[in-house]
Amino acid sequence: MADGNYDTTEERQDMDNKKQYWAKFKNTIRNVWAKIITRLGHKPIWQIEEGHVIEPAFISGGVQYYRLKDYFNTFSMRGLMALQVYEEWNMRMQKEHLVLFIEAFDKIINDPKQIKIGELVKMVNALKERVEWVVPTSEIIYKFASVAFFDKNESPYSYDPEYCKQKIERWKEAADVSDFFIVTQLKDMLPLPTLSEEDLRTCLTVIDQLNIMEKESLQRIALRSRTKMDSSSAL
Repeated sequence: MADGNYDTTEERQDMDNKKQYWAKFKNTIRNVWAKIITRLGHKPIWQIEEGHVIEPAFISGGVQYYRLKDYFNTFSMRGLMALQVYEEWNMRMQKEHLVLFIEAFDKIINDPKQIKIGELVKMVNALKERVEWVVPTSEIIYKFASVAFFDKNESPYSYDPEYCKQKIERWKEAADVSDFFIVTQLKDMLPLPTLSEEDLRTCLTVIDQLNIMEKESLQRIALRSRTKMDSSSAL
């Protein structure tokens, strides 16, 4: 509705700002209400094994999330998954990424014409550097958080990977829990350096970018090898 008195770009920006404000306001109200409900003692009723303790962790998108105080001594699907992600945390890579490395190694050393030593050295150095990263990728951080924290619809003991993926998306969509907040919540479970919010943000930006570049490089190696094999078969 630009009639010479208003700039449509400014109008759109103003509308976007108002939408963001009201979305944030409604989310804050939901979070406050969820906190009140939790404090009043309205907790979900779970069948808990003797000696296990469940405590409130945080609220996001108006949903109260809980944690089991000691996952690593819990022989359950959630506890075992926590151990698996803990291994990924220590390696600084997810299992899928490790498989890409193995496949790329395999493609290079099984090239019938030549073994590219330079590429192998580059990949080994990348692995050495990765295990020295200050923190893992944001993917691994959120993955562990999805195991560690659960809502009233989840069992403290079982683990549903698809539901946990949706949970991560809800956290990101609500935008009321930052990477720094998640890391802070995990500090008593995992070895973490003391970093400011700004330093952590910088680290994760660099590490996530390196992770993407590495994946793309490994995928190119695999694609190149497949192309060579197809060409040989055609001959």
